[in-house]
Amino acid sequence: MKRYIFLITLVLILILLISIDNTHSFQLDNKKKTKNKKAKQNPTVKDFEEKSAYHHTDHIEDYHNENHDTNIYDETIDLNNLNSTLKLWLESNNIGKFMDLHLTKKLHLTIPINFIFVGFGGEGNKGMDISMLQLVEWFQHIEHSLKNVITPIGEDYTTTNQMKTPTTHIEYNFEIQVSKTDPMVNTLVEDAIFWHLRSEASHYFESVSLPGDENFEKRFYTNPHLLSSLLSSLSNHLELDKNSYTIYILNPNHPSNDGIENTDAIYGYRVGFSNQELKQLYKNPNLKIPTSLNQVHTDFEFTQLLQSDKVFEKRKSDQDQDDGGAPIHINDNLKFRDHSIQSKEWADQMIKEFSDYKIKSIHSNPNCQFGSPDTKEDRWICSTLELIYRENASIVARAQEILDRGARYEQLYVYTAHENPIVENPMVDTWISHKRFAFIDLTAGPFEWGPSVGGNGLKTTSTLPKTPSLSQEQEEEVLEEEATYLSPDLEIKQKQLTQELLLIETIYNNACVDENSERTDEEKEMCEELISNINKIKKQLERDQIKLQRKLQNNNNLGGGGGGGSIENDEDIEIDLLTGNYKEVFGNQEQDLFISKLGSVLSSSLKHLVTQPLPLFRVAYAKRVNFNVFVISDHQDFNPRDYFNFNYEHFKYEIEKLRLPAQEFVFNIKSISMSDDKQLALAYYSSLKTVLNPTINDDHEFKSIINYYLDSKDIKNSLLKLFNNNNNNNNNNNNNNNNNNNNNNNNNNNNEENEEIEESQVKYIPIFLFSISTKNSILIDKTHQAKSLSNMVIAIQTNVFSSNSTFTVNDNQLKYYPINPLSSILSATALNLGGLVDNHISYSEAHGAATSNWHWSVGDSPTSKTTTFPFTHFNEFQRDTIFRNYIASSLERSIGWVNKGVTILNDCKTSVKNFENGLSLFPLEETVLKFQTIRSQWNEVANSIRDLDYSKSIKISLEAEKSSRSFFNDCSNIQIFFMQSECQSDITQKLPKRTLAIIIICLLINILIISLLKTLYKGKSKLKIN
Repeated sequence: MKRYIFLITLVLILILLISIDNTHSFQLDNKKKTKNKKAKQNPTVKDFEEKSAYHHTDHIEDYHNENHDTNIYDETIDLNNLNSTLKLWLESNNIGKFMDLHLTKKLHLTIPINFIFVGFGGEGNKGMDISMLQLVEWFQHIEHSLKNVITPIGEDYTTTNQMKTPTTHIEYNFEIQVSKTDPMVNTLVEDAIFWHLRSEASHYFESVSLPGDENFEKRFYTNPHLLSSLLSSLSNHLELDKNSYTIYILNPNHPSNDGIENTDAIYGYRVGFSNQELKQLYKNPNLKIPTSLNQVHTDFEFTQLLQSDKVFEKRKSDQDQDDGGAPIHINDNLKFRDHSIQSKEWADQMIKEFSDYKIKSIHSNPNCQFGSPDTKEDRWICSTLELIYRENASIVARAQEILDRGARYEQLYVYTAHENPIVENPMVDTWISHKRFAFIDLTAGPFEWGPSVGGNGLKTTSTLPKTPSLSQEQEEEVLEEEATYLSPDLEIKQKQLTQELLLIETIYNNACVDENSERTDEEKEMCEELISNINKIKKQLERDQIKLQRKLQNNNNLGGGGGGGSIENDEDIEIDLLTGNYKEVFGNQEQDLFISKLGSVLSSSLKHLVTQPLPLFRVAYAKRVNFNVFVISDHQDFNPRDYFNFNYEHFKYEIEKLRLPAQEFVFNIKSISMSDDKQLALAYYSSLKTVLNPTINDDHEFKSIINYYLDSKDIKNSLLKLFNNNNNNNNNNNNNNNNNNNNNNNNNNNNEENEEIEESQVKYIPIFLFSISTKNSILIDKTHQAKSLSNMVIAIQTNVFSSNSTFTVNDNQLKYYPINPLSSILSATALNLGGLVDNHISYSEAHGAATSNWHWSVGDSPTSKTTTFPFTHFNEFQRDTIFRNYIASSLERSIGWVNKGVTILNDCKTSVKNFENGLSLFPLEETVLKFQTIRSQWNEVANSIRDLDYSKSIKISLEAEKSSRSFFNDCSNIQIFFMQSECQSDITQKLPKRTLAIIIICLLINILIISLLKTLYKGKSKLKIN
């Protein structure tokens, strides 16, 4: 009986164990069904399903080694089927793959570029004629994508030594559009140049020759703002100025062909007058200075004079306009748009306008100006006969004309030349306008500029290609060469095809024969193309062999060869040979060399003009920026804020151009005397150092001189100690209180997020200007008048009026004004504000060092090294660069946060233990929705940049950056949750209530059975034996 009881108990225990397992599985399935039921009612999941349909990632490139073919959010996966879901969970190996999260490799930002060719239809210099086919053939090879790089500009002295910088995920793609204009446009450009040329010789128009003038009589210059006004009107008519950048390539006829006696004369572009003319204007008693100008001594009086003449930029409302001629798509990167009809309409309109101006008298047009920078170059101006006559007048008469009827900025230039011994701006052949276009004049010059000692990327006389000339004999040679290569001899063709076949078979055997090696799609496509070319060449060789045999038979038998006409009349198979097509037309080699070199120049211009690199500084958008200017002086010899010294009002006016509509700029200025602050004087003099530098004097001789300079790191540390002690103490106390509260909350990530949010609200840029009375010029870190550090700008001003710089232009040492560091302060402030790097600086990832290309260091902007006049102006290229830097830096941080979060989830391995908690308790759908929303925002930013809508792009990029930090926090929480659930599942396994009920019932049944057995079967009592 006991055996039966034991067996029954054993059976009940087995039933109990089976019920526990079945109950656990049932509960998992039940919870899964409950989860799916809740998900159908969850608005987040519904929103996820709706937004997933609009998840666009056209501009995003992921790493190719990730396999995300299937994930839990595919339609083929049934969440109600526990077995299939668990199988996918285990096959995913990590949560990141299960959630279909990708690591972002690149984000492509598209920038539209126009190359407009003027004077290349046979009407320009030397009859240069480039067809549409030649433009497409050459310029489609221009580099169409550039990686956004970081150049080593920071606290240290910038050199070309090797210095690695962080890599970025941003890549700029250029949508290039090539166009030609009507010949009448070139005629208008030639008129604009010819009718405003002035000789550098001061008495050229007076028929008087002075000693030394023969060196300058063959050098002519014109005002680049006049030509910029003309091209600005053309850009506006062609609708190129709203949503694209434009580079005009000009090939006008040389003015020597139209009246200038010196056939070897050269011309260029310059703002202002030459040195010979300026010497005549300095303290000239014949100039009658207006009373309003004689009262200008301070920067406040300067701005009061300009108050009525300032032209503020007005934003035009968006209007739906026709696109003109439809572009011809050559490939994914290059388009050709025929602007000849539209440019002809514009030229006819401008000619009519010129005629109307010439009919009217000068007195009926009081608003006619001379194309000064403050007119924004909106339209062509100053084309009356009276002004043309005055342009060719003597320098004194020309200056008096400007003082009487010129623009305020031009009047101030003449007034400054009368009061101060200023120097000329050098002549250049390239110019950057104030709008979104620049131009290259291939007929002007040639000119050269760059550092006097050392440096690389110099602009030389051979940097720009010169238009080639083609004689009649050369044209006949080209035609003969074309005829030879269009119909080659059969034996020559067979020899070349045999060499090509050997080369292709060798490449195929090395790259495609090994079947065990894994190949990418590109490699597979290459192998298929090689096989196709091998078959084509073999087929062509067979045809040529038959032709050759029949040709020999025809030579032997004059009447033979019948029946072979079908083969001989067959056309050759089209094959793109690696060794050069035997049907290739070589054409004019000089012209091809010219176009190829021009393509190289335009390719480098994309890097230095449009997409400049980022500095090592952290670039971030701030809603409010405070510019605090401290003028620290040790003298009372001169006014540091004189209108020509440091013009604070002009500084504010130019910085305001870099402000977005949603931003607020606040300016403050304070004067501090070193005599009242001994510690400040000690900090300055302890940072003052000397160095022996090689230079070139005015006689073009090398010479070593002692230069004084301030060490930026030393003066920075001293200023921080003096000016920020009290603020740092208060901030430290506040930070300690905040840290204590945050430690109680145990949320370090939120603390970092709050710090970055506060930083994006307000930014402080202190500008320390040291005004020193000394006979020697002083610089910052040996070469700078002003330098931007990570948290301040330091500048130096001395009472030395002019001094030789370390820069040479056209064999002349360029001078700068130690008394006026305004341009350098503007450049350093823009670098600190938005990471605006000088146009000549770039970064080579191959060499791991900063590189220079001085070709585009032109224009009248603060970053231009070929402009000496200190009243410089920011252009729209630079303004857009700062806005684009805001966006690129924000996107870079956003991509970094997302990739960190995805990496965390890729490290979270999936297993049976965390399967239940991962799908039932944690909202993975919300994390995936946030991931896809962020990537959609990146794509939307790229589309907005394509339209040059920077305000919208900055707003979306900041939202994406904020969401990316939140996504990273979610991923960190998921990692912590799964680690905890993994540990808990290892320690204990809590049984469900139903299982406990079954166990209790089984135990009660066992007890009842045992009791019944004891009751029904009583044991026999043993007899007691005495």
